[in-house]
Amino acid sequence: MSYFLVFLGILGVFAGLILLIIGLIKKKKMKGGLVLGISIVAFIIGFIMVPTNSTESTDKSKEKEKVETAVKPKEEAPEDKTTREKKETEEKALTEQKAKEEAEAKVKAEEEARLKAEQAASVAVTWQNKVKEIATMNGTSTEKYDAVMLYAKDYPSTEDEIKEFEKYIITEYKSKNYVADINNAEYMLSNIFRANVINRFYGEVQSPINNFAFDFYQNTKYTYRGVDTLDSSAVRSNERQMDKALKQMGK
Repeated sequence: MSYFLVFLGILGVFAGLILLIIGLIKKKKMKGGLVLGISIVAFIIGFIMVPTNSTESTDKSKEKEKVETAVKPKEEAPEDKTTREKKETEEKALTEQKAKEEAEAKVKAEEEARLKAEQAASVAVTWQNKVKEIATMNGTSTEKYDAVMLYAKDYPSTEDEIKEFEKYIITEYKSKNYVADINNAEYMLSNIFRANVINRFYGEVQSPINNFAFDFYQNTKYTYRGVDTLDSSAVRSNERQMDKALKQMGK
């Protein structure tokens, strides 16, 4: 627009000058002066607007260049790309490892919860009920003995319970009741169970109570199954060992 006004201003100046000269020659009043004045004004306005428009255009170009620079992604150097890809790979591996560990921890927690629930359920059924169930089942004394031993193998005893078992078998031995009724399956199997659980609790530890429980278990087991008689040398020998253990315990 500004250039157009400048162009019109120049044409107007020439036209105004021509009309002014013709008017002077012919001595007629013509509008050359008016045209000349308007043209000069238009020329001046257009000339002033040219730098302004040019500046605005330059500013717009610079702004556009800035926007394009901001939008256009910076070209990545090969070494930077390698570093970035390596970092991304490591982060991905760490994420996968973390997810794997969390999954394994969840499975482990679920398995532990299941085992605890099973243990709680097994303890809920008292050992007395289990031994009674075995004692009343059809089968030989050896079969019943084997069933009790299998149950005792995984029985989750406590320290307080062990102390109770120890006190009981010592009392039964000293009263000589422990082999008084070898045909009473429930009683004999209960004593076998108690003595064996005590031995399993102490393991290979050589102590008076552990030795006493072992000899008590031997006599109870073999007399119940009919392997030894009450007056056999093996039974008497084990009783002498039990007496020795009681003396060591001050019982």
